[in-house]
Formats: sequence, C-alpha cells, structure tokens
Amino acid sequence: MFLTDISLKRPVFATVIIIAMLAVGAMSYIGLPINENPEIEIPYIAVAISLPGTSAEQIESKVTKRVEESVGQISGVKHITSSISEGVSQTVIEFKSGTEVNVAAQDIKDKLSGIRGTLPQDIEEPIIQKFDFAATPIISFVVTSPLSNKDLSQVVEDDITKKLNTVKGVGSVTTYGSQVREIHIKLDKEKMASLNVTTAQITQSLQSDNLDRSSGKVSNNDKEVSLRTNGTVKEVNDFLNILVANRNGTELRIKDIAQVEDTIKDRDSLSYYKGAESIGIDIVKQSGENTTQVADDLKAKIATIQTSLPKDVKLDIVNDNSQVIRASVAEVQKTLLEGCILAVLVVFLFLRNGGSTAISAISLPTSIITTFAAMKLMNFSLNTMSLMGLSLSVGLLIDDAIVVVENIVRHLNMGKSPIQAAKDGTSEIGLAVTATTFTIVAVFLPITMVDGLIGAYFKEFGLTVAVSVLISLFVSFTLVPLMASKYIKRENEELDKKHGPLRKFLIWFNHLFVKLARVYTRLLRVTLKHRTKTIGIATAMFFGSLLLLNFINISFLDSSDNGKITIAATTDGGTTLDSAAETTKRMESILSKYPGVVYLYSTVTPSNINISVQLPDKNARKETLSEAANKMRESLIQIPGISFSMTIGSTLGEVWATEIHFTGDDFNQLLDYSMQAEKVLKKIPGAVDVSISYKTGKAEAIIEVDRDKAADLGVSPLVVANTLGTLFNGSIVTQYETEKDRFDVKVLLQDDQRKDFDSLKGIYVPGSNNSMVPLDQVTKQVFAMGSTTISRYDKAREIVVTANASGVSATQLNTQFNTALKNDTKMPAGVSQVSGGDQEMMAEAIPGLMQALLMGILFIYLVLAALFESFIDPFAIVLALPFGIIGALLALFLSGSNLSMMAMIGIIMLMGLVTKNAILLVDYAKQKLSEGEERNEALLQASSTRLRPILMTTLAMVFGMIPTALSTGLGSEGRAPMAYAIIGGLITSTFLTLIVVPVIYTLLDDAKGFFHKKPSS
Repeated sequence: MFLTDISLKRPVFATVIIIAMLAVGAMSYIGLPINENPEIEIPYIAVAISLPGTSAEQIESKVTKRVEESVGQISGVKHITSSISEGVSQTVIEFKSGTEVNVAAQDIKDKLSGIRGTLPQDIEEPIIQKFDFAATPIISFVVTSPLSNKDLSQVVEDDITKKLNTVKGVGSVTTYGSQVREIHIKLDKEKMASLNVTTAQITQSLQSDNLDRSSGKVSNNDKEVSLRTNGTVKEVNDFLNILVANRNGTELRIKDIAQVEDTIKDRDSLSYYKGAESIGIDIVKQSGENTTQVADDLKAKIATIQTSLPKDVKLDIVNDNSQVIRASVAEVQKTLLEGCILAVLVVFLFLRNGGSTAISAISLPTSIITTFAAMKLMNFSLNTMSLMGLSLSVGLLIDDAIVVVENIVRHLNMGKSPIQAAKDGTSEIGLAVTATTFTIVAVFLPITMVDGLIGAYFKEFGLTVAVSVLISLFVSFTLVPLMASKYIKRENEELDKKHGPLRKFLIWFNHLFVKLARVYTRLLRVTLKHRTKTIGIATAMFFGSLLLLNFINISFLDSSDNGKITIAATTDGGTTLDSAAETTKRMESILSKYPGVVYLYSTVTPSNINISVQLPDKNARKETLSEAANKMRESLIQIPGISFSMTIGSTLGEVWATEIHFTGDDFNQLLDYSMQAEKVLKKIPGAVDVSISYKTGKAEAIIEVDRDKAADLGVSPLVVANTLGTLFNGSIVTQYETEKDRFDVKVLLQDDQRKDFDSLKGIYVPGSNNSMVPLDQVTKQVFAMGSTTISRYDKAREIVVTANASGVSATQLNTQFNTALKNDTKMPAGVSQVSGGDQEMMAEAIPGLMQALLMGILFIYLVLAALFESFIDPFAIVLALPFGIIGALLALFLSGSNLSMMAMIGIIMLMGLVTKNAILLVDYAKQKLSEGEERNEALLQASSTRLRPILMTTLAMVFGMIPTALSTGLGSEGRAPMAYAIIGGLITSTFLTLIVVPVIYTLLDDAKGFFHKKPSS
C-alpha cells in the first residue's frame, strides 16, 4: 500500500510526520477548554415583557396573546410556551432543529416592532434572549456575617459583586437575599387632597428637577464645546425642597405633602445557609468560555476579596461546578488509561511478543494524542461526551494495530524478512482494515446528524470517535509497519527468551487457544452441515432476547450521584415572603435531622423555595441518592401549603418522569379535567412528587370605573389606574446618584395609609377644570380571586400535571397512568393532551436514533459492497448485525441498568463492531475462493486464520470497556449502561459472527448460484 511503502522506504520522513502529529496533538490538548457538557446552541428564544402592577389576566389579554400571534407567523416555529405572572409576561419560542438562532432572534425583534403600537404604552422594552445550554451557575457562594442584612448588602454590592464582574469570562452575577438601597417619597393623601395636588404633578416635578442632560454644542475659539445641564439632587434631603407648584406666589414643595426616607427596596428573595440568613451569589460564565479556567480565576478573586473584607464577613462556596467537571473528566481519563492498559495486556497475551505488544501499545496513545488536534480544529472541548468517545474507542483504536501486527507476525513466521513481512502483511489486510474503519465511521456519523438536542449533545461524541478511528487507520498503515519491520521477531524466538512463570503461562494460554480453535473448527463444520437449524437457533435467541425489554427500565439519561439533592417547592397563591421563609425554616429543620447532611442552602421567593441538600460523597455513605431522597420526601410531605419535587444529580437538570400538558380554551373545563388527572396519577404505584401547575389565586379587589360618572366629571380610567398604581404599588420616577452608584427613587403613599381597604377612602383623582374627584364617586370595588400565574402552550391555556417515579421506570409509570386516565376519565372535546418530560424526550430521541441506526446500516452495506465488489455478499454481514442486541439486552438486564440514551448509543456502536469482525472473516474467505479453494474449505480456513485477530480485537474492546462498566466515580452511572451494552453485545455477537456469518454466506452463495443457473465456485 502507498502509505506503507512510503513509511518503509523513508522511515525518517515517516517518523518526523508522526512526531509532528504528536507535538501538535499535545499542544492542542493543553489549549482545549474543559467543560462539563458540549457547547450547544439550542433553538429557543425567550421574550420577556414587563408591565408593573398589572394582573396576570390583563397581561395575558393585552400583551401575551398579541405576542404569540405575531411570533407564530415566523417560519420554523415549533412550539410557543408562555408563562404570565403579575406584571410580567415571558414567552419562549421553540424553533425547529436547524434554525439559525441569530436570524430567528432578529425575526422576533422585527415582529415585536410591528405590533408595538398595539401593546400598552407603559410596557418596558421587551427583552429578547437566546437560551444557552451552558448558562447555569458555575460557582455559587454565600456571604454570612453578624452585620445587619442592609449593611452586609452594601458590602456585597461595593466590595464583592462589582469586583467579580471584572473577572474575564464572567457573564452575569446574581444575588439572592440582599437589600438594595432605595429612596422613598412617601405621600400624605390628606395633605395632597387639601392642597389639590395630583400624583402626576409630583412625578413630573421630581423628574424635571433632578436631571443631567446634554444640551447641545457651541463653538469657542474654533473648538467645539458640549453643553450639559446638571440639576441633580446632591443629598437625599434635597428632594424635600423640590418645587411642586406655585399657587399665586405660594410655593408648594415636596416637604409640604410628603416625607423622604433613605431605605431599602421591598425584598423579593431570601437566602439561608446552614440555617442562618445569608446573601447568595450565583455566577454564570459567558458562552464559549472555559468553565474550569473562569472558576479558577473566580476563586482566586474571591480569595483576594476575602482579605479586604471585614473580619466578620465570610465567603463560603456552596457549589463549584468546576470541581464536578474536573472529577468527572478525571474519572473518564482514569478509565481511559485503565482501558488502554488492559487492552495492551490482551494483545500481549495473544501475540506473546514484546515487540508486537509495544507497537500496539505505542499506536494507541499516538492515535489518542493526535485526536486532540482534530478536536481543537473542530472547536471541541474536553467534556464528558468527547472524552467518553475516546474512552469507548480504546478497543477500536488498538484494533487496527492488532490486526496489522498479527498479520505481519504471521507473514514473519512464514520465513519472510521483517521488511517484506511488514509490507506483505499490511498489504494483504489493508483493504479489510480500511473497510472496517469506514464501517465505524459509517455508524457514528449518522449519530451526529440526528435532529434536535440529542444530535447536538452527541455530536462531539460521534465525531471524536469517527476522527480517532481514521487517525488510527493512518497510524496502522505508517507507524505500525515501520516499527514492525525494525522490532518484531518471530514468535518462537521471542518466546524462547522468556523464563519462569510468565513463559509457562504464555505457553499454557497458547495451548488453550489452539484447543479452542480446534473446537471452533469442528463446531463450524457441524453448523455448515446443519445450516437451517443454526439460523433457526440464532433467530430464536434474537427474538427471545427482545422479551427482556419487558424487564428493563427505559429512561432518557441516568442521573449521576454527586451527593446533591435539590428540592423545589411552590407555595399557594398570595403567600408572602415572610410566610415562605417560615415554611423554608420548617423544611430545613426536618432536612437537617437527616444523618450526614453536610449543609443546606436555600433561596426563597414568595412563590418558590429551592433547597440544596449536600450529602457526603457516595463512597462515604451507605444509601444511594435516590434512597436518601425518598426518606426526605416522606418527611416533607407532611408540610401543608406546598407542593414540591426532588431532583438528584442530573446532566440536563430537572426532567420529570411524567409530564402531561393539558390545553384548552375553556379554562374551567381545562382545570376540572386536569385535577381529575392529578387524582388518577396520585393513585399510581411509584408516582411521587405529584403536582399540578395551577395554583389557587390570591384575593383581588377590582376597582371598576363607572364610565358614565367618570365621563361627566372628566375622569379618565387611565388616570385612575396610574394614580392607584403610584400610591399603592409605587412608581420609580427618577434616580439618586452618588459618586459610586445610582439608586431608584420611588413615589408611594405612607405605610399607614396603604395597609387595608379603608386606605382607598380619601383618595382623589384629577377631573375636569383642575377639580379633584373622590375615588369612590366614580368607582366601586368588586372582590374576586385572581390567578397568580397563567401558563399557555401553543396559544391556548395550559395546565401541567407532573410526577417523578420511585421504584418503577418512567415508561412503566406513564403506561399505567395513560391506561388509568383513559379508563377512569373522559377527556372533554375542548381539551387536548401532550406529553413532556422524560417521555417526550424519549419520544423525540428514539425516531432520531432509529434513523441514525438505519443510516448506519445502509452505509455499512455500501462500504461492504464496495469492498466485496458485490451487492449480495454484504448481506452475509448485514443480516448478522441484529445478533449483537442479544448480549446487549442480556447485559443490561443482569446488571439492572436502564435502557438509556447512552445504552442505545452503545447498541448502535455494536453495529460497527460486529461488522469489523465479520469483514476480517469474509474478506479472507473471498481471497481463498479466488485462489481456487472449495467454498466450505475456504470458510473454514478463513475462520481458523482470523479467529485470533477477531478474539484479540473483541477482548481488547471488552477489557477496554471494563473500567467504564465497573467505575464508581462521578458520572459513572450514566456511562456504565453503554459499557454493559457493548460488552454483552460483543461477547454474543463475536460468537454468533464466527458461527452464523459463514452459514449465511453459504446460503447467499447458493442463492446466487440458483439465480445465475450455474454452480458455485
């Protein structure tokens, strides 16, 4: 072969190329970023619009529906999901796979601009944001101190968050539980009424008397000078002297109708660490940045900040994603190294030749290191997926070298010179090795082309494997024959040099192999005589293995045990922050009693409570994370007024086992049926954390304007709404600036004048002719229950019923639930049902994976057809591919593993591995047939000759996977099912390949002879 000839003729040139590849690979490895997951651009765009002080129902009708109708016209929209709460509308637009996100974002911006005139005038500017798969906190820490929360908040703002924002690669810094300074102008409604002053007058005065604005330009001595008008308030008390009106020479100032307070914003969140109030800080990196590098820089900055803080202010890191990433990556690297060592030992066991083993061993790191250069070119990172691709490729990368070395040794044992043996051995096996490599590529490339999140997530995995085996092929045709010509000796010469137990063991193993080969040859003779029975038994085994699917749980991704349990609780509508804080303390009191809890970290809002429970490392406790979560759940379920879910370490965050979206236009009908579904789900064994997204609304007093009376008195409903909004909710009208910061200035009523419904008495609104009209003269109060949140899915109201599974698989839970729901309820005509969560992900993933599997098989067939120069012969191998599933399912069943996405990828990978072995056998048989051998004899010779390389490559792959299967490190739970599937599938498929493929080949050959009406060769 060309590459081999060049390497043997110009060894220095070939060596220089290999050294250059290693150097570039090593340098690339150093520069590769380290992340937990691949960088994925997902086609989701969020639109957030704020309208402070507006109810959820009003925002839905005035904002959300119009936004949905507008963006729904954009090409490529798949789903539109909206979440509406008081004052805020958030709409998430999911686009079809392949959509250019930047173009979609611009389309959304254009559509919103087109409907801007139909939206309320006082909405805040819409925020359009792309979703980032990696936009989760890389570091979270808490600040604790005996200082008051107000003083500590100022320390955090001045000395911590501002400095952290300067660290390279930091995207955002978010605080929880801090208090932000705010200036309040607190109005006295009685003084306002007596002095005939409106809220609009006060707002306008504050804005016009506190400004800093550009005022144009002038020329001075041929130079341009900018003009700026500065009328900013210098001290807080200066707000008291701002002029509101001048009535016949009498000045009316803020101090005549209001008080000024230098205070804090109403708190919207709290944070607790180890039971004490704290301030929590989450830091998200910029997209594309190296997670571990940014985290290291942040920790160095935090250490520096700590030295400059008061002694009683302490920083504690509660979540460091870089440690998780390093531990996970280190675990994959460890299994990679262990797999390499075991694979090399297998080679030595079969070849019994130090030189041959060394060559195979050297080719392995050469291929791996060079792959890092390709990863750098493709902008990959060192993450769990790309490294797992390398880890699972250990057997593949050494396969080519094994086959080539073994064939060179065989030719050397024929008495040929080392150079001639290297040349002939590589040439003879070269086409088959090339074909086997391309079958692996054919299997993994379709995985990278699967649509959606699955394809994006596995892209680096698939391409890393494909590129690494191509590099391995190049190494096998250059470095391997070059070294073989220099350092390999004949088997007997090598074995004669060994002494002691090792020599005896190797001789014993060789005798064992010879006996095995004889048994195999006799068995093959029998199966070739009883072809129908052989095919029948193999087929029965295949269909029998499919019955195991009834006993294997199916899941999307297996959660990893990182020692962390996250509890997400929602409170009843109308719950105050103080009430939510009391509930949090009760939950923490229960959780803190669980043995081994390292710490509790909680963030609280009026509607949501999130508690992170950190347990010891899994090797330091007796219970699994799931068992611990179940015990905690049993204790927390007694707390009234909340519904909660529990999530244990998961790659993709919280994914519900059961998630059913009910949609409809008739909300009462929708709610009634959704509540029926919730009751049905609660009765299903194994269903835990059952919840419904609808929450009881909070009490709402609707101020209805009497349009006739208001018109007679010149009162506008808009003025009524604005007046009440300012007085009771408060309006940010301007800002107070210091040398370091800016703080909001809010206008509102005094505390004692806005505490109950009686506060509405004595409120006046402006009417015609500068008159002041009592509010109760043009309005009336109507009491109702208003929704705290509204959910919409594809332009219709939505209620979601969710649950997790305990003791049963998600598949089993969903099957039982759907059956019970169909039997026990009748879905109204106006209600529809859509699955989400784990079920939806699997439903979306399986068609993509099936497509990848079929494409892989098609590509395998095409490669084989090209290799064998036949459209019929490839079926001898293709028809044997399903037999790999037998061992895969059996291994998953015996190990108690789930048939997860990883396991499915392992099964797809088996298709390429089965093909590799079959190619070695069929290709050699065809060579013998071309030399004039009788068909069965050619197959027997091929099977006998290729038995050793087939067993070597199979065992190298199996032993290379064993460390991954047996690993107990971080993230091993997700990788183990893939390893089990591959190991089990390899064992059974190798045995059946050696038996079934020759039989199928003869049957196909007979069919060819029949149709061509001529005897077989």
